[in-house]
Amino acid sequence: MNTKTLLFGVIIALVTAVLAAGLTVVGTHLLRSDESANALTKLFSSSKTQAVEFVEIKNLVITLKGSNRTERYLLLELNLATSSPENTRKSEEMIPAIRGATVSLLSDMEYSAVRALTVNELHNKLKAAYDARFSSLNMTVPFDDVIISKMVFQ
Repeated sequence: MNTKTLLFGVIIALVTAVLAAGLTVVGTHLLRSDESANALTKLFSSSKTQAVEFVEIKNLVITLKGSNRTERYLLLELNLATSSPENTRKSEEMIPAIRGATVSLLSDMEYSAVRALTVNELHNKLKAAYDARFSSLNMTVPFDDVIISKMVFQ
């Protein structure tokens, strides 16, 4: 190896080290400033925020089978979470089908069985019932989630 090649390698290594150090200092400075943090957040965040709309279904009273031939009742209030005004409109139009699916699911159940369900289990059963009802109507479910806002047993 001759001195020219050795000197050329040392110069390349020195220039690379200076550039790396300079970029590290500049990058650290940019990441620590508040304005650049906002710029970085905007750079990597989604530009389109998705609005959530709700369709409220109030006073859904369901008769449950009780022990000793007594009737028991469940009062439900539900909110359907939608992601667009069009889906909100479709959900509002389908409230009778949603009410019917809810009554069909729960009216066949014993009071003790419904009472033993957690809110999450009831949520999952309702979602499955709505999926089945909309499937039987050859429609897609226009809402993204079901929120149980009130559940009163009597």
